[in-house]
Amino acid sequence: MSAEVLEMADISVDLAESDVWSCLGSPGRVVPGLAGEVSRSIALSEELCVPRGLYARLEVAEIARKSVSLAGGPTLEGAFISHLFEGASEPVFLVVTVGEALETKVSDLFAAGESVDAVVLDAVGSGSIMGAFSHALTRVWQETTDRGWVTGTCLRPGQSYWDITGQQDVFHVVPGEQIGVSLLDSSFMRPQKSQSAVVPIGPEMKVHGDPKESYCRYCQATRCPMRQEPQVSLAG
Repeated sequence: MSAEVLEMADISVDLAESDVWSCLGSPGRVVPGLAGEVSRSIALSEELCVPRGLYARLEVAEIARKSVSLAGGPTLEGAFISHLFEGASEPVFLVVTVGEALETKVSDLFAAGESVDAVVLDAVGSGSIMGAFSHALTRVWQETTDRGWVTGTCLRPGQSYWDITGQQDVFHVVPGEQIGVSLLDSSFMRPQKSQSAVVPIGPEMKVHGDPKESYCRYCQATRCPMRQEPQVSLAG
């Protein structure tokens, strides 16, 4: 039985200038010479970004030592994935995008020789998809909480515990084409300003806070509503 695929309406981007500076490699610091470009690019992004999201749930059939089998869906491979699925009844498959118009504008700016504006707008796009994705995750968390269930760790293809080819599992369940997101042969998504994830949920979900067991301490999504522990610096 295939999963019911639902679209999230009215996803908010919730973009702050601090997010843009972080994407530009200047977290916590404003570069005066670029402040005008950042403000203009944020205003432009409000016209260009069209955030949309799709999600679907499947039942967990079996959690083995190195794999998770889903009823009517793919088998997720990986010992750490199995570990984070302990106690899960369902996973939520999720694809979110802000559309392709911003990326097209970035390409046009580069072609016109406006490289600074292009780089800044691209950073705004990165901040925008992170904001839209966090908003979508908040909805998943709220719906799960309303059911009296517990939300587990947000699992994303391309991380150390899950190869980028895991995108194929996500698109097997959620047809991203419905919101204009396609999966390339490389397993990357187009538009690039798109995000995907699988979130295990259940009434007996085991939420791990031990730094030795949780990926949250290394994740760069500092505003993620599902964060279980603070991010730690890997410097040194």
